[in-house]
Amino acid sequence: MNGQRSRFIPLSYKLLLSYLLLVLTPVIVIGYYSYDSSVEAIKERVKNNLQVGMEQMNTNIDYRIADIMRVSDQIFDDQALSRYLSRSYSDDLDKYLITTQYIVPKVDSAVKLPLSPIYLSLYLNQATISEMYYTSDDDILVKARNYSIFHINRVENTSWYRSLHLEFNSKIWLQVESDVKYDHISFIRPLIDYESLKSIGFMKVTVSLKDIFGTVDFNKLGEGAKMFVVDEHQNPLYNSTQSDKADITPMLKDDKRFFTMTKQISNFPARLVVVIPSSAFNGNSQKVRNLTVLVCLISLFVLSGISVFISRLFSKRMMKLVSSLNAFQEGEFNKRIRYSGNDEFSLIANAFNDMASTMENLIEEVYITKLQKKEAELQTLQSQINPHFLYNTFSSISRMAKLGETEKLHEMIRELARFCRLTLNKGEMIISIDKELQQVQAYIVIQRIKYAERITVKYEVDPAIMEYATVKFILQPFVENALEHGWFDELITIRIRGYQEGETVVFEVADNGLGMSQETLQQIFNTNGTSIGYGIGNVNERIQLHFGKQYGVTLQSNIGEGTTVRITLPIHQVDFSRHAETKKDQEFL
Repeated sequence: MNGQRSRFIPLSYKLLLSYLLLVLTPVIVIGYYSYDSSVEAIKERVKNNLQVGMEQMNTNIDYRIADIMRVSDQIFDDQALSRYLSRSYSDDLDKYLITTQYIVPKVDSAVKLPLSPIYLSLYLNQATISEMYYTSDDDILVKARNYSIFHINRVENTSWYRSLHLEFNSKIWLQVESDVKYDHISFIRPLIDYESLKSIGFMKVTVSLKDIFGTVDFNKLGEGAKMFVVDEHQNPLYNSTQSDKADITPMLKDDKRFFTMTKQISNFPARLVVVIPSSAFNGNSQKVRNLTVLVCLISLFVLSGISVFISRLFSKRMMKLVSSLNAFQEGEFNKRIRYSGNDEFSLIANAFNDMASTMENLIEEVYITKLQKKEAELQTLQSQINPHFLYNTFSSISRMAKLGETEKLHEMIRELARFCRLTLNKGEMIISIDKELQQVQAYIVIQRIKYAERITVKYEVDPAIMEYATVKFILQPFVENALEHGWFDELITIRIRGYQEGETVVFEVADNGLGMSQETLQQIFNTNGTSIGYGIGNVNERIQLHFGKQYGVTLQSNIGEGTTVRITLPIHQVDFSRHAETKKDQEFL
């Protein structure tokens, strides 16, 4: 049995087959449904677009037609003009004046009313009004915005006139005379005598079909769309493509090669017909079909990759744990495993995160303990700085007492008290820059009492930095070093500068003393071997302890030229109101 292994299907294959069955099949079904629905949606959208477009076109056409009809309204509604046209004139002068001063201006005004060029013809029953017309057989609209006056006997025997049957409110659109030849159409309306309500003739407003229908932008209807205008007998009146009008016949029939929509034009005996080839739909349908096939193929590749992904999922989870352990080993103690779930891996991740948190807390406790120990050491180091200064000061006080220098003695004791008060500062390590300057000023006053005018001190401190915070006792050690180790001539000058530089506060303590060699400068901050400059290292360590390694003390010095100490601090603001001097302290000073 051990030598024989039963054949089995790998888990990755099983997962692949299950995904193909459970996912790909619905994708195919949904794809087919989407294809069918999309084709129907495309047709419905095109139909809706056509309806909206045809409504817009109908509105535009209706506006043009109403514009033409307003010409007839102006003539029809003018009762004074009706009286002049129906009257019989025996006097030629009277007839001439009526024609030139009233009839012609009224007709001319009506012709200029519409936007489109028109030709207005008046046919009168009364033969006493003189005729006015053009004799050319050319297109009458070439003479745009013009008019003619005819006697009705010119047309009363024509078939189109006998078929009119004009009544009081008759409004007829009809192609008569040369309208078909030149693609015109005429709007015919009776002229009425308002006193007898009898017909005195009729008017004919002729307009180009292109001026009515040609302004419609049929390109918005879609690619391959064509627009036709057909009359009540299915005869084409206008064709947007300017092609043979006979081409419309199969389009108006139930031909599956075309999708046709029609709409009756308002106030006009014709219909608007829009035809779109079925190929316009088929093109979009093919795009949907191709997209469906593409989605199915992409799904096949994606699902094949899913099986590989799942087989590697468990190894990736293990690699995530190993990666976190390696990072933890390299000192990234804040590393955590991000895992959501409710299985063995979640238990491992939670256990690892708990362990990491515990270790991080322990390390932080040790680090804080070391910092506290270092702070205590620095406090001790600082306390060791003052005794030497105090011994010398008390010695000077004793000498002044013996010599009876009472004023100097009083001033030195007062400045010493001020210096000690500022140095102690109720045990606080952080003080304002103002107090730090007061402290070093008190020290310098004491030294100048001892050495008189041999010490010159210049202050260049920006008042804007006075309220910022600093570690206390950082300036006095450098002034003391200048006096103790740099003073070699009769006089010494010390310059103390303070200013803001970007996001830092900078102090400079410069002297014109003996200076130091480069070897001495290197030994001052030597942490691996023997170091010198105890006070300088003390200040540097305290600054870095409180504010970080990027701050501290730097030195620049040359033998015989002096030394410049540069101290950098961050801009740090603290509320010092609770440390304000009491009235008792001030009275003591």
